[in-house]
Amino acid sequence: MARFPREYNIIIKDIRSVDVLFGYCYPSTYRAGMTSLAMHLFYSVLNSREDTSCERYFRFDVPSPVRSVDSGRSLRDNHIIGFSLTYEEDIVNLIHMLDQGNIPIRAEERGTDSPLVIVGGPSVSANPEPYVDFVDVFVIGDGDLVIHEIVDIVRDSESRYAALDSLAEVEGLYVPSRQQDNVTRLVVDDLDALFHPTSQIVPDVPDGSVLEPVFGKSLLVEVARGCGHACKFCLVGHVCRPRRVRTLTRLKSIIEEGLANTPAKKVSLIASSPGDMEQLEDLVHWIVGKGLEVSVPSLRADDVTEGLLASLVKGGQRTLTIAPETGSESLRRTTGKGLRDSDIETAVQIASAAGYRAIKLYYIVGLPGETEDDIKAIAHMTKRIAEISNLRVTANVNPFIPKAHTKWQRNAQPSLEQLRKKLKIIDNELRNARKIQFEALDPRRARIQAALSLGDRSLGRVIERAAQYSGLSGWRRAEKETGVPFFAVANDSERLKGNLPWAFINL
Repeated sequence: MARFPREYNIIIKDIRSVDVLFGYCYPSTYRAGMTSLAMHLFYSVLNSREDTSCERYFRFDVPSPVRSVDSGRSLRDNHIIGFSLTYEEDIVNLIHMLDQGNIPIRAEERGTDSPLVIVGGPSVSANPEPYVDFVDVFVIGDGDLVIHEIVDIVRDSESRYAALDSLAEVEGLYVPSRQQDNVTRLVVDDLDALFHPTSQIVPDVPDGSVLEPVFGKSLLVEVARGCGHACKFCLVGHVCRPRRVRTLTRLKSIIEEGLANTPAKKVSLIASSPGDMEQLEDLVHWIVGKGLEVSVPSLRADDVTEGLLASLVKGGQRTLTIAPETGSESLRRTTGKGLRDSDIETAVQIASAAGYRAIKLYYIVGLPGETEDDIKAIAHMTKRIAEISNLRVTANVNPFIPKAHTKWQRNAQPSLEQLRKKLKIIDNELRNARKIQFEALDPRRARIQAALSLGDRSLGRVIERAAQYSGLSGWRRAEKETGVPFFAVANDSERLKGNLPWAFINL
């Protein structure tokens, strides 16, 4: 198979000289997978071992989802297949990749010659139960703490079954086929002491290509891990806490080494809340001073300063992304967000003066305690922001999706009819507004994601059947054929009063 695309910093080993073959899978597009820092991290870590060869697989936009983009190695030929499950619905793509790779979909049907299927990511760290039919081992928490131990065990075990027995004894690993009463999340304490990839893979593709990573050809740098705010609805704020931040000295070292080894002229700073780093403005100013471009994915409005945005504009960033969550200050306090309207308006005015061209605002509808006035406040705030700035405004509104382990894990999601009505109110208010674009997640998608977040292992039958079909109608058909009330999981308030399926996960 011809290499696709041409890439810098790939590592291809002679498989005759290694003991363990690892297939790192991203069950979505090549573009999304190459934007994932986890992919670069585990690729580098695993290939740093003399006894291991790690190659990459993607579901879409590659010649084959079951042939690596590195050498064309068959997915089935790996001893370990590791999936990063970032979005719940990607479980369907995971199943497709296994099926097309001639690997039994169900873990219980895999034989001695089948690869071990290992899955990590925030979604499964919070609640792995809906996916247990398809996964041999779950990594709960920070996988970089345990990746070497996993490889060592697989390398040294006499059989697949012996490896599973040993893996079940490792802290932070959940092996559904073995008896485990409690599983404790893995937490990295010191980011400075943790490995960070500096020879990152960059695809040689034109700007704007479907294969170009989301942040372009850039060096991805993890500034912080976790979040210190713990908003009641936020998965990352609960399953990835506490907040841990790299020091300015360490970050500069990573960037200098990274730019020496990675063909990029842009630095993308990665964190759920970059402003948690007190010296973020100093770091951005230092990066721009080196003649580099820089991007920050999103900022809390109360972290915005004139100096920070001026440096970001100089570094090429033109769109500011902030998440008010709701247009109502009182409801915002209820969520735990704690931003004042004045914080948001001030951030917008600073961005406009600094030379930004656009702003993207993220909101949620259907939150517990929400009123119709709160919903209308989203439209009013968006129009107000358009009025006080010269920025193009995008309002991205998503239905509330209750997540396992969050403070609102027992709060039911509103009905599809209610969610549609709420979104329609905002759409009508913004329809004729100048400079404003309205975007919304389909409530049916929100219902699917919520079911997968809150469900138990009975959902495996629905997932497997849905993978045989396609689109939203496939989930409805799967629900009907299995008899499992999939679409009722998220708004069944009685069900959420009992024992929760994920209670055995200790965060």
